[in-house]
Amino acid sequence: MKRVFSIDATQLGHGTVRFDWQKRSSIYLAAVGTSNIVHIHDRHGQIVDTFPITGDCTGLEWAPDGDVLAVIQTKSGIVTLWSSETRRVQEQLDTGMKYLHFLRWSPKGDFLAVGTSKGNLFLYDRKEVKKTPIMGKHSKAIVTGCWSWDNILACGSDDKTFTLSNTSGDTILSMALSAEPSLMQWANMKNAHGIQDPVLSIILGGKSLFIYNINRADAPIELAFQPKYGSVASYQWFAEGYILVGFSSGYMIVMSTNAEDLGHEIFSTKNHKGFLSNVAVSNVLSKAASCGDSTIKVHELSDLRDVYAVESVEDVSPLDKLQWSDDGQFLTASTKDGSIYSYLARMPLLGSAYSSLVAYLSGLREITIQDQTDERHPSASVKKELEIEPTAVALGATYLGVVAKNNAGFYRFTLPSENQTNREGSDSDILVMTKEYMSEVKSLCMNAHFAAAVLDNGHVQIHAIMDTFGNNTSASRTGLQDITNLARGTAAPKRDADALEKTFPDPCVEGRKGTKMEVTCAALSPECVIFGTAKGTIQHYLLDGWTLVAELKHKHRIQSLFPQARGGTKLIFMDAQNDGFLTDPSSNTVMAIPRWSANTKGVLWESDPPPGRAIFSSWDDAFITTYVFQPFTIKGPVCIALGATKLPFGQKPVLIINGVVSCQTLAGRITTLRLVSYESPSPEHFMKDKRDDQEQGKGLQLYYMLGMLKSKHSRSCGDPTDHALIVVSPDIWALVGVVTSTKAWIMLAESALRVLDLLTAKRIYRQVLGDAGMVWSLERLDTVEEKNLLAGHISAIFGDVSAAQSYFLKSTYPKAALDLRRNLMHWEQALGLANTLAPEQVTVIAKEYAQQLEMNGQFAEALALYERALSTAEHHPGTAQARDDHQIFCSVGLARMTLRMGDISRGMKMLAGTTDKQLLQECGAILETLKQYNESATCYERGGFWENAAEMWIRVKNWTKLSNILDRVTTPKIFIQYAKAREDSADYTEAARAYEKAKDYDNVVRLFIDHLQNVEGAVAIVRKTRSRDSARLVAKVFQSMRDYRSVVEFFLMAGMREEAFELAQQRDVIEHFAELIKEDATPDELLNIASYLENKKQYALAGQYLLQAGDYTRALRMFLQSSSEAGSIDFAIETVGLAKSDLLTHQLIDFLMGETDGVPKDAKYIFKLYMSLGQYREAARTAIIIAREEQALGNYRTAHDLLLDNYKQLRATKNHVPAEIERMLMLLHSYMLVKALVRINEHEKGARMLMRVANNISKFPAHVVPILTSTVIECYRVGFKRAAFEYGAMLMRPEHRNKVDAKYKSRIEKIVRRPETDEIEEQTSPCPYCENMIPNTVLGCIECKNHAPYCIATGQHMVLSDWSKCPSCSFPALYSHFREFLSKAPTCPMCSASVQPSEIVLCRESDASAMLHGTKRDQEANAAKENVQKVTEGGQGDNSSQRGSEDANGQLSRAKSRSFVRRSKDSVRIVKGGSTGEVGPDTGVDVQGLVS
Repeated sequence: MKRVFSIDATQLGHGTVRFDWQKRSSIYLAAVGTSNIVHIHDRHGQIVDTFPITGDCTGLEWAPDGDVLAVIQTKSGIVTLWSSETRRVQEQLDTGMKYLHFLRWSPKGDFLAVGTSKGNLFLYDRKEVKKTPIMGKHSKAIVTGCWSWDNILACGSDDKTFTLSNTSGDTILSMALSAEPSLMQWANMKNAHGIQDPVLSIILGGKSLFIYNINRADAPIELAFQPKYGSVASYQWFAEGYILVGFSSGYMIVMSTNAEDLGHEIFSTKNHKGFLSNVAVSNVLSKAASCGDSTIKVHELSDLRDVYAVESVEDVSPLDKLQWSDDGQFLTASTKDGSIYSYLARMPLLGSAYSSLVAYLSGLREITIQDQTDERHPSASVKKELEIEPTAVALGATYLGVVAKNNAGFYRFTLPSENQTNREGSDSDILVMTKEYMSEVKSLCMNAHFAAAVLDNGHVQIHAIMDTFGNNTSASRTGLQDITNLARGTAAPKRDADALEKTFPDPCVEGRKGTKMEVTCAALSPECVIFGTAKGTIQHYLLDGWTLVAELKHKHRIQSLFPQARGGTKLIFMDAQNDGFLTDPSSNTVMAIPRWSANTKGVLWESDPPPGRAIFSSWDDAFITTYVFQPFTIKGPVCIALGATKLPFGQKPVLIINGVVSCQTLAGRITTLRLVSYESPSPEHFMKDKRDDQEQGKGLQLYYMLGMLKSKHSRSCGDPTDHALIVVSPDIWALVGVVTSTKAWIMLAESALRVLDLLTAKRIYRQVLGDAGMVWSLERLDTVEEKNLLAGHISAIFGDVSAAQSYFLKSTYPKAALDLRRNLMHWEQALGLANTLAPEQVTVIAKEYAQQLEMNGQFAEALALYERALSTAEHHPGTAQARDDHQIFCSVGLARMTLRMGDISRGMKMLAGTTDKQLLQECGAILETLKQYNESATCYERGGFWENAAEMWIRVKNWTKLSNILDRVTTPKIFIQYAKAREDSADYTEAARAYEKAKDYDNVVRLFIDHLQNVEGAVAIVRKTRSRDSARLVAKVFQSMRDYRSVVEFFLMAGMREEAFELAQQRDVIEHFAELIKEDATPDELLNIASYLENKKQYALAGQYLLQAGDYTRALRMFLQSSSEAGSIDFAIETVGLAKSDLLTHQLIDFLMGETDGVPKDAKYIFKLYMSLGQYREAARTAIIIAREEQALGNYRTAHDLLLDNYKQLRATKNHVPAEIERMLMLLHSYMLVKALVRINEHEKGARMLMRVANNISKFPAHVVPILTSTVIECYRVGFKRAAFEYGAMLMRPEHRNKVDAKYKSRIEKIVRRPETDEIEEQTSPCPYCENMIPNTVLGCIECKNHAPYCIATGQHMVLSDWSKCPSCSFPALYSHFREFLSKAPTCPMCSASVQPSEIVLCRESDASAMLHGTKRDQEANAAKENVQKVTEGGQGDNSSQRGSEDANGQLSRAKSRSFVRRSKDSVRIVKGGSTGEVGPDTGVDVQGLVS
């Protein structure tokens, strides 16, 4: 705060002083001290008047209207009334009483109450000039009192009572108090229902607060304060129900009187160290002040912790009283010694702006001019001291206008540069002109060279600013005639008197017309003067020639005008209703501004708007609302509210530059704030603040409307003296990649399109959205330069068809409206437009419209339009061919519509000569819907739609017509309809045939049974179709024929399982029933069947059903009971394998060993048992024994197949194959291969295999002689002479000689007697392991000691480069030999599977090597396991020892075989839960010597 003036105690007198600011206007300060002279000072501390009083002043108060000051004194009964209008004592009011002690004006100033120290009361009615004395109101002095808003006077007396009186002095209420009253005040207090009650507050004895509620007179409230606070020095009500209380000890508190927190302390602080003498509240400023010691403290009411100002008074006497002026501009304090100090708390908010310059009142008589851009140093400013306090201020480019009442002074100023100080520019504030106006000036505005003053007499006076003191006087200028420069404000005005000054309305013209025009407001643009009138007229006059160029009439009084900055044509005005409107005289448009506050105080245009943007802000006491005006959009001119910014209390906006608002403050300074809509967060903050798509889209639209398409700098809203603070407005394109919401960018693109900004929209659709379709569509509009045409296309893109048509019709190409309506199939509108814009298109549009109506079922309208299209066809705009096609199409449509409308005969005549299949089908369908079946059938038949025609003929029962086309019908539906019709006619054979063609076999069966007695045919159909309904019919027939087996079959087919089972039991056909349901029988059904068969003693069959049902115990019992039947033992083995039960296994073994019936069973069953149980090692041993036995008996194929099957199962279960099985299988396969090789004339390969067998002849005891004989013969045939001799010599031994076949004997003897030693050397090939060359049929390599795998087609060892395998058994074979073998005999020699040569694939050497080494590892593992087995079994010795145990004829001892079975009983192991497929550990049973 700034101290304005002070009054010394020597002037007022040492001692207590009384003072009071004039109410309402706050122009005068009245003060009186012990000198007993009342001083009247003005706002600047100058004495206006003084008058003496005869005694000490006991009361001094201004009337609420500020017109009269009342003063009372102790030694006189006179009330002195001083007039502010005449500035002298107006009246000496005699009360007729002595010892006046109390003085108070009523709230409206109508009544004055005066109390005496004797308790008497005096009332003065100011309006009626009526005096009312009331004697004895109180028994002691009236020390305090106040008036309520409804003129109820409350008085407090030293007699500890208070009274309430009316304006006549009548006592309404009198109440006793507990202590002396003081500081009485009326206020409002909110009750529990939220309603404000009038209350009277009184301080009692300086210690407590007494509250009397008028509406609750029986429940007064007394609130006591804490003792530490001391006595109450002062208090004041503020806000809604809050009291600020100051205490003598220096404490200041705020307490609430609201019902919910009555008496609660909201705030408490010790504001002064020594004592506190007074508190005061300014509701205008929303501030509270306290004084104590030598300090004044000012707080913000919104937050009392916030100390706004602290003023120290340099006075030896402590402060005493404190008061705010009504307007809040002054805070005045007095001391106990009689001094007064007045501070400027609120500067009058007078100011003006021009371009980037601001002129504001920085002192009561000081004006500061400052440039608000960041291009100059912020401290560059000019301060001008004035002789008077101004009432209005205006600013131009280089001139400052200051007004006081009806006088104005104009000063030329120049802002100093950065290296200058204000003192160096002392010649920059020269008074260049003074002006006296016709009456007092209400407002003043300026441009570069003119000023306009609105006078309180309803005139506006415009005049040039004549700078006669400068170097650039208008008389010396040569360019004064340049009207353009004058209009732009760059040239000084002419000297011509008419051009220098003008008054509106012109008094002469006004007098002649006899009408009075009252000007209420005015504004200056660079070219024009604009003023508004009380009748709602706004007029624009050119400054050059005073020509009226625009006039607008509004329905309400014009209150204020705000022209667009920097020479814009737009204007905002406010009317008497405080509504805001935006107008543009160039286009003569007026629009209401949306979201306009009813409390709006003013409007500011953006001083530096982006190109193409018109941005302005309106402001009231609380908010600044920003708008952008778009003069041309697809919706017409629009004004959009962008957002509201909180305006700090007590600030007045005067200028906006780049979103930064310069505001005047109450302290006489300029501060800045940035509009919320201009806030420019970083991309990261943008995403943080705007989380959803909608908010992001609105943010982008806001930036776009503010023109933020590229970065630009603006001064921040911080400290205006800190020019280093720079804010970078966001570049929308910098948000690409940050804002990922497609919806947000679409919103921005659509905003750009609405203002016809194709460039921005295309960039968004191309760069951000990747919408090639929209980019392509917008690029097609690049060549459109006309606004209306372009707006039409954009409106069409947005789907606003009406707006698009309106724009197109206004354009130079109105046919675009027709094209639009036609493309959108708005046919009515298209026809209307075509009639005027393109008559040649009527026929085409009528045809297209008719098509649409026909599709929608509006046939009458479609008929009319087809006729219209035909009638105007000669105007068709196309070629002759197109016109002909058009006429044909319309004729076809006309025919359809004729039929649709029920004119059948005419329609059929139109169709008489047509061959158009589609038309005939369509017309046939139309006639069908109209139930004209004969005509419909005719159309269908002519079009070749036989099914439809047949259906129509069926409906009319025209069998003759139907029979003619029935052969061409394939649809089952038609045949069913025909069959039903023939059945109704009792033609069952034809009906059955038709049903069969329709594949309705149920009806065929029904007719066969019910009418045609063709049971066999019905049975055949039912067995084929499996129809349940038909099966029931057939079952009934067979039931009548007592063919129960068939009845059961068809019962099952019909789903009648229970009936079928009961019948099967009754008629003893259960076996047939079981056979029929075997695949899908339920366990219960299987058990029932088994029980029945068991009762019939058919155990084997019963066991099979028990096995299928999972009843393994009963199944095994049934199989063992029927063991004499073929396959029963095999079923028993299968049962045990599935059951995995030790008990069942031992039962079966006992049976196989003969312990049950004394008859041992064949050893092959033991092998099968082992295989079933998954005990493959034991199965392998058994297989070896059985194979040896079969081999000894000469059953080589049986032995071969047994070994092969065991080999494959062991491989499949990933168990090792015993080497003995591999050796036996190789030897047997070599023997079996001989016959196949000889058959295909491979005698040499056969001889080699015979030699291999002969070398192991002891393994073939049953056929020693035949084998040796064959070996000799084959070897001799192929030239193996030495081998033939060797084997012949073996035959000629005594034990074999007599067994040789006679036909070969002599030949063999000859070979032996005459031996030949010639021998063909066997070819060699590489060993597959080491590639050492070894004979083809040798399997053991002497180099690497490996046993090579053999070829199943030749018996030779395998070669890696010629490796293949059988696709069936996977045994290896030489690729070339195997294909040759299969080409002659397409059967695998190992597994006898049919194999074609094409199925054989040559393996890669890497794959072959992998197979080979896998086999080798298996062989090594087998050998190791066999060695372990031999050690475990006690060492059986080699095979030669076993062979030594064979008897002479090579047969295995049956007794020893049975012994093996018995000994193997304990070796059968069961794996609980199922077989693992692995061989369990050996039991250690000694089997040595079992092989003879």
